[in-house]
Amino acid sequence: MARKRPEDEEQDPIHRENVPGELDHASGQVDEFEAGIVSGADGEVADPATDAELARQAAAAAPAGVSVRGSAGPEKTKGGIGRFPAFVKASWAELQRVQWPDRRQVGQATAVVLGFVVIAGAYLGLADAAAQEFVDFIL
Repeated sequence: MARKRPEDEEQDPIHRENVPGELDHASGQVDEFEAGIVSGADGEVADPATDAELARQAAAAAPAGVSVRGSAGPEKTKGGIGRFPAFVKASWAELQRVQWPDRRQVGQATAVVLGFVVIAGAYLGLADAAAQEFVDFIL
């Protein structure tokens, strides 16, 4: 009895649905991060009262005639100078939502920037000295 060779058999690719690609879900951190986005900051469910407040602030900050999703409708605002207080109020509300870095993070970021400035300065200084020597040699 002769064995069938793989070349003789009909090549039927296996069809699978909903199978992630090679790099999809390569790390559990990706899934955890996406779950955190869905459920809210730090894995906690977002507070509906906060969402309603944010929607109200967005509606108050929207230009005249522009509707904000989730708001009852466009609010009437005065043109020109009358919009400035709404801008300041919306800007203040946005600043309240900013995640400001703590002292340790600021110190680390400053050290990284200063380190790169020193490295770039040394590189450019050496390149300038080498170029100067090359120009002096030619002249």
